[in-house]
Amino acid sequence: MPSSVKVNSTICGFKHKISGQLEGKTVITDIETDCAKVAKMSHMEIPKKQTLNIKENYAMEQAKDTCCSICIVPAAVMYVCKMELGMLSKNLAKKVGAVDIDFSET
Repeated sequence: MPSSVKVNSTICGFKHKISGQLEGKTVITDIETDCAKVAKMSHMEIPKKQTLNIKENYAMEQAKDTCCSICIVPAAVMYVCKMELGMLSKNLAKKVGAVDIDFSET
């Protein structure tokens, strides 16, 4: 069963749905979005080896010339990859429900 997450980019006003499925040693990801910048990376075939580092990974590489510097979509793509690769429990992710940045204390 494919992994999927919903991303609510409240700063820019866009919502995205990211899904991914492991096929061999590659995670195939698709992003449903209305953001023209994110749409440029809406389909990716991410090699397992390029999901291991926080800075040097396939999603960040694709986003660096496409997305805004504060875009949270590349990180969400990595969450999907980690779930598909068994490096993040889907049950734990469901139980936790959300990862967020709270600006209320600024």
